[in-house]
Amino acid sequence: MSSKLIFYILIVSGIAFITIGTISIYDSNMAKPVSINGSIKVGENDTLTPIMEVGSRAKISLNGSNFDFTIYDPDKKIIFSTINRTNLSYELVANKSGEFKLATQNTGTNLLNINGTAETKAIPLAFGAQMMLIITGIILAGLGIRSRFR
Repeated sequence: MSSKLIFYILIVSGIAFITIGTISIYDSNMAKPVSINGSIKVGENDTLTPIMEVGSRAKISLNGSNFDFTIYDPDKKIIFSTINRTNLSYELVANKSGEFKLATQNTGTNLLNINGTAETKAIPLAFGAQMMLIITGIILAGLGIRSRFR
């Protein structure tokens, strides 16, 4: 293989990795609606932890059994709490940025159904993977430039 071909392959690969990593960083910092549909068996708990921005919304509907439901803000303060309900529709509008906690416990004798959506962002751990893409792209581009001058 000629050094010219290796140069172009490495440069294009490096640019592709850098572009994908950069777009991924931008995309993961935007809140997107995510489905929170599911069910909770008798006696079990479920905790949802959407990472929300100010103004982001979470709509949740619970029915089918008795339950306890609590929403905590990012400072671990209770925003909403209800005990021994059988039906609930609630819309949360975030007044702070951060990780909210929606805790549900099925205290009844039937399956508890959960339906709704929550606007959430990617977890901070995703940033490491995105940076690895960008660093790999820089290394590939550097190897391409190095191969050109050999």
